[in-house]
Amino acid sequence: MIIHRALYREASSSAIAVVTVLLVLFMFLTLTKLMGKAAAGDYSSEAVWLLLGLQLLVKLDVLIPLSLYIGLIITLGRWYRDNEMTVLAACGIGVLSLLRPILILSAIFILVVAVLSFYLTPKAAHGVERIKGESGKHQKISGITPGVFTESGKGKRIFYVEKISKSKNPLQTIFLRSIEPGKTSVLLAKSGYRRTDKKTGDRFIVLKQGRIYEEQLDRQRYGEIIFDSYEIRMQPRKDRFLSKKSSSLPSTVIMKGKTAAHRAEWHWRMAKPIMVLILAVFALVMSFTDSRRGRFASVFMAILLYFIYSNLLGLGQSLIKQGRMVEWAGLWWVHIFMAALALYFLLLRNQNKPLLSLPEWRKR
Repeated sequence: MIIHRALYREASSSAIAVVTVLLVLFMFLTLTKLMGKAAAGDYSSEAVWLLLGLQLLVKLDVLIPLSLYIGLIITLGRWYRDNEMTVLAACGIGVLSLLRPILILSAIFILVVAVLSFYLTPKAAHGVERIKGESGKHQKISGITPGVFTESGKGKRIFYVEKISKSKNPLQTIFLRSIEPGKTSVLLAKSGYRRTDKKTGDRFIVLKQGRIYEEQLDRQRYGEIIFDSYEIRMQPRKDRFLSKKSSSLPSTVIMKGKTAAHRAEWHWRMAKPIMVLILAVFALVMSFTDSRRGRFASVFMAILLYFIYSNLLGLGQSLIKQGRMVEWAGLWWVHIFMAALALYFLLLRNQNKPLLSLPEWRKR
């Protein structure tokens, strides 16, 4: 049907435009935070862009339902303003007739969100957690910036390189201050380079032609060591990174998990595809535009409904984590309530009745 194809085309393009705008906004906000941490030496430049891509993927399954919701409201709202809905109603195509193509379009988005929610998002969250965990445990040698003092170990080690050349020993004029229990040491070296043990994966900095000045605090003694070659192990490689957050665990593990955090995460992953369907029905209702009330009244109501829905899901997830919600209820009580409200509003709209009418005593 021509009307259905037009709805698919316009709603899909609007939804894609909305999700693109939201992703760009989120990208700039996230990039600003990551650049600030990279400047402080927490992340390397390579890790910044990898983290940015993974965090965008993590947010995608939340942004897509909202984008389809807004896209449908934009499309159907334009049809109302251009009197196309009036023409369709005169031809016998009412609000309920548009429910079927909207549900078909929603099914495509539900499939995409389900793949993201149950598979891709946990993998991306695992990658984010792994990168942040490794960055917090050891100094990223690839992130050494010449002429900048870099801290690690909560200020117990300060590393400085004057410049990085393309010679055999690229690190030039090295300064290292280290605080250990009972002593403080300062190291000065003419040059150095990086080395990774092929068997263990441990990373080292090999320093050439330098001196070490040590102060033993308990004995008030000072010492000087002259060396030709000196190795510093930055951090031993971890054989395996284990996820700690339930959001980064595979869905198969979450589904079999018995803890409250696992149950809350499982219901949250199921909630995202279900949210697409219910929001699509709300969009059909809230896109109605009355010239006497203005175009923004329904838009404000639609945004309010979205925040109510998302906040109820967040509240339900918190109650499950705290063990204050019975397991079988999960987040289904939120979906049932919002679905019933959406169907009730749809019936009122189909009968050309106001969604919220004043009491009889207020009309007098």
